[in-house]
Amino acid sequence: MSVRNLKEHMMFDFDTIKAQSRPPPTSSPGFAGKEKSARAAPKRPILHRSQKTVTGSIKGLCLPRLESLDNISSILIVRHESPWDTYQQAITYHSAGDVTIASRRTRPSRMVAIRKYRREDARGLIDRFGRLEHTNILTFYECYIDGDSAFFLVADLPLTLAHVITCSDLYPSEAELGSMLCQILDGMCYLAASGLAHQALVCSNILLCLDGIIKIAGPEHCENCLTQQSEATCIAAIPSITMQLMQKYDKADRAIGVDDLKRCPTMYWELIPN
Repeated sequence: MSVRNLKEHMMFDFDTIKAQSRPPPTSSPGFAGKEKSARAAPKRPILHRSQKTVTGSIKGLCLPRLESLDNISSILIVRHESPWDTYQQAITYHSAGDVTIASRRTRPSRMVAIRKYRREDARGLIDRFGRLEHTNILTFYECYIDGDSAFFLVADLPLTLAHVITCSDLYPSEAELGSMLCQILDGMCYLAASGLAHQALVCSNILLCLDGIIKIAGPEHCENCLTQQSEATCIAAIPSITMQLMQKYDKADRAIGVDDLKRCPTMYWELIPN
């Protein structure tokens, strides 16, 4: 066969050859990178935080100094604002003075106890009790000055020894009575060492917690005095408290003793030596 006839019988499919020689189609690098990063990083859920509603006047970035009150204790936090901007009242009752149970506006499940005093008494209360810290003394945590009143955040103790006395069928055992008196004496000794004397140490001013902790309240009745004067005030108050706890009343003519010795036969009742 001649060369000419061979060429006439040869056929070439150029379209197929061109298609096979082309590289496979790929997506653009930018799009591929975005797609890969989108698959690698899952979408984060959007969190919606609850917003806090602040009421009252505009507050500064630091705690303002209390007007006309100097030598403020470094332990007690003092704020010149209304406590009701931060708390809302729930209930008010009388226990060694009026006490209001309130909850935080932002966290209503948290309850606090707030006691109200006159503004003119605030300086003395801050100077005396802002620096005191004892298990058996009512502790002040924060102070709010607003208008003519001073508000103090304190420990919430729902009962007083007066509640024990009013229960006709409730008499403390010897161990319970001893614990109460020891705690009262510990608190009074601490006040005496701090140069204070409680001038109204009665059962209605002594708080009682449900776990048996005793705290002396009524700080507005405390006065500066010498240690000997404070001890004398304590000695004069203890017999009456003991008699009321044991028999619900004091003896006539301020006599010291109890009428029913069978209730606690091992207790020694001569409270003050001759």
